[in-house]
Amino acid sequence: MCNIGAAIQVASLVQGYREKKAQNKAIRRDQETTRRNADKAYLHDLNKIDQEKILADQEKLIAEIRTKAKRDGEIAQKVNLGNANNTKIVQSISGLYDEDWIDITRGYDKDIQLFQNQKTEAYANQVKVYNSLKPPTDPSRTGLMLEVATAANGGYQRDLERKEAKKNNG
Repeated sequence: MCNIGAAIQVASLVQGYREKKAQNKAIRRDQETTRRNADKAYLHDLNKIDQEKILADQEKLIAEIRTKAKRDGEIAQKVNLGNANNTKIVQSISGLYDEDWIDITRGYDKDIQLFQNQKTEAYANQVKVYNSLKPPTDPSRTGLMLEVATAANGGYQRDLERKEAKKNNG
C-alpha cells in the first residue's frame, strides 16, 4: 500500500516532466521563428549588396564610355587640326586613357571588395544569431521513472514502518 504523500509526489514529478516538455516545445518554436527571421535578414542584406553591385557596374560602364568618348574626341580634334605627329598624339592621349581606366578600375575594385566584406558581415550576423540560440534540454524519461520509483519506494517503506509500529504498539 502506498501513502498519499508518495502519490502526490509521483503526480508532481509527472506533471513537472510534462511542463518541461511543453516549455521546450515553445522554446523550439520560438527559436525556429528566430532562425527564419535571421534567414530573411541575411537574404535582405544579400539583395541590398547585389543591388549596390549592379549600380557600381553601371557607374563603371558609364565612366568607361565617357572616358573613351572624351579621349576619342581629343584624338580626332588634334589629328584634324594637324598638330604634330599623329602617332604621338594617339600615344599621348592613349596614355591619359590608360590612367583614367586605372582610376575607374581601382574605384570599382574597392567597391567589389567592400561588397565582399558586406556579404561576409551579413553571413557572420546570421551565424551569430544561430549560435546565440541555446538548445533546450529535454527532461529524461529514465530520470522520471527513477524519481517515481524512488518516491513510490519511499512511500512503501514509510507504510511498512507504520505497520511495524502498529504491531509493536498493539
